[in-house]
Amino acid sequence: MILPKAKLEELAEKYAAKAEKDYRNYQETGITRYDTSRRNNEDLADALKMAADAAEEHEAYYSIRAQMMDFASRAQRLKYAEASTREKQTEALIKSIVSYGRMMGLIGEG
Repeated sequence: MILPKAKLEELAEKYAAKAEKDYRNYQETGITRYDTSRRNNEDLADALKMAADAAEEHEAYYSIRAQMMDFASRAQRLKYAEASTREKQTEALIKSIVSYGRMMGLIGEG
């Protein structure tokens, strides 16, 4: 199960707040279990923040993968296309690849 970025950020805030509470308790009481709990909650909050940052990147990679699957399947179908339509399909595929490259900022106009 993949959690959405907003949920990951919410959980990170929750554990950061717990870490802050544990820190205050440790400062007031000196009981080491509060310090241990603070460190554990800080580590968990940091891990959740990193996961939230990676969630956006993961979505982008998933989108790129889906687009590449489309390009590859269209290219593979060209192998079996009728000669009369192969040129049009090839040109359409090239235009799609170039358009995608421009949209992603990989190539400029030209």
